[in-house]
Amino acid sequence: MEVHVQDEWVVRAENLGKAYRRYARPRDRALELASCGLLRRHDQQWALRGVDFAIARGEALGVCGANGAGKSTLLKLLAGVTLPSEGRAAVAGRVTSLLELGTGFHPDFTGRENVLHAGILAGWSAREVRARLGAILDFAEIGRAVDDPVRTYSSGMGLRLAFAAALGFEPELLILDEVYAVGDQYFQSKCLERLRAHRRDGRTLLFVSHGLYDLRQMCERVLWLADGRPVQLGPALEVTNAYAAAQRARSTLGPVPACPGSPCIGQPRIVSARCSRRGSREPLEHVESGAALEIAVEWSDPRPGGALQLGIGFVRQDQLLVAAAATHLDGLTLRGAAGRAVLELPALELLSGRYEVVLYLFDEQGLQRFEERPLDAPLVVVGTRHEEGLVRLEHRWRLESCASAEREAA
Repeated sequence: MEVHVQDEWVVRAENLGKAYRRYARPRDRALELASCGLLRRHDQQWALRGVDFAIARGEALGVCGANGAGKSTLLKLLAGVTLPSEGRAAVAGRVTSLLELGTGFHPDFTGRENVLHAGILAGWSAREVRARLGAILDFAEIGRAVDDPVRTYSSGMGLRLAFAAALGFEPELLILDEVYAVGDQYFQSKCLERLRAHRRDGRTLLFVSHGLYDLRQMCERVLWLADGRPVQLGPALEVTNAYAAAQRARSTLGPVPACPGSPCIGQPRIVSARCSRRGSREPLEHVESGAALEIAVEWSDPRPGGALQLGIGFVRQDQLLVAAAATHLDGLTLRGAAGRAVLELPALELLSGRYEVVLYLFDEQGLQRFEERPLDAPLVVVGTRHEEGLVRLEHRWRLESCASAEREAA
């Protein structure tokens, strides 16, 4: 894999690798140490190897892969938490990383003291840190607990303080290991808005996530790792689709997993939804391929002046998203305290199968998911003729004789 060439880069990794020593028994480590390296009692286990890439200034690079693929090891190498066994990694400018909740916080220090120490470790002077302290604590919204020891914090309070400190010091490179997804929806929304501002300011993001939708929305490119090796590096949509296909190939057929529950009080929500034949209000569970359908969704939004996006997807039992439509992809936005949106399908081009119809309620940018839920019953599509595949392609045939084709070639 070649390094992505850029005139101005923030991160560059060349043949980057990390190996850990594995000992069969605890005493083997002591024997090897006592021999001053003359006696080898360990095996090498490579957590990461052969990684090459560069991140341009202002770019967002995502990293995907199954558990144990080497994602966290890569982030630790770039954050300077551990040293590479081979190759090199270079980072230009200040770096802030959120690899685990509470990383870098001393449990016996107060929240205020930990933020001060974090700023100084990030390269700011004590005066500069104090000048930013008020805005950081306001963002965290942990109240009087800021002067209590961090060991008394809940995981949510620790997240608020860690995220506020990470972005409050305006790093050139922000490294996130999916920790922003923890916490209540209100704080998730604040985190996402702050990340958007971070990107608008031309700063750089390295983001690890199992959520492929999040990677597509937040990143221009994605690096796919498997068993510590790079598999693919390229446009976010292209790489995440390839990764999803590989994951589906490894999985066994089974029901679509349960979707997240109802949104928090005070958040937008889906009030009701139904699938019916066009012009009818009777719920529909069986339909012929090619029939005219409509999916009506009623929503409410208690936020003043809020704006929403609605997505509707058809998901097969093996979790393959076969087809989808979304308002923000068609240039529409839902506004107001409540409303009803209807997706009209003049001809359902799905072929025979059983599909979950999944509804997604997003924020105005189509990034944060307020709610994700399927219809009460799956939709069974019945074929009326012999056809192969998942969807019907609009097509026509044109037959030409071999003799006419030869004359055109001549």
